[in-house]
This record gives sequence, C-alpha cells and structure tokens, in this order.
Amino acid sequence: MSRTIFAGLVLVTALLFTGQSAKAEWLCSPNQCVWVNYDVDEPAYALAWGPPVVPTCFWKQGIFGRWKMICP
Repeated sequence: MSRTIFAGLVLVTALLFTGQSAKAEWLCSPNQCVWVNYDVDEPAYALAWGPPVVPTCFWKQGIFGRWKMICP
C-alpha cells in the first residue's frame, strides 16, 4: 500500500512541475517592448499586458506617450 501512495505522490509532483508554464514577460526599452521567454524586470505599465496575440507583435510608444500594439 505504501508503494501505491508513493507512486501517486511521484506522479502528482511530476504533473505539477510539467504543468507550469515558463516565465515570459515584456522586455522594454524607452520606446518599444518585445515579448521574451525568460524572466525580466517588467516595467509597471506593462504588468497588465498579456502575451501577444501573434508572436511577432510588440508594443510601441506613440508620439503622445501612449503605447499601442503593433502586429506586423
């Protein structure tokens, strides 16, 4: 019985670690932000932005300081 419990715990632990997605965030310069697949210090204004709708999308700051998503 203890082998069954141990096997179940191993399975659950493996599923927990494989089910977690890799950390990805917006990497920003003063006028443009691109999506990267690693952990960076994301600026406060980019925290609410989700991942891009298409992998080639990026955020660009406009003339009046507003950010807009560009999807080439």
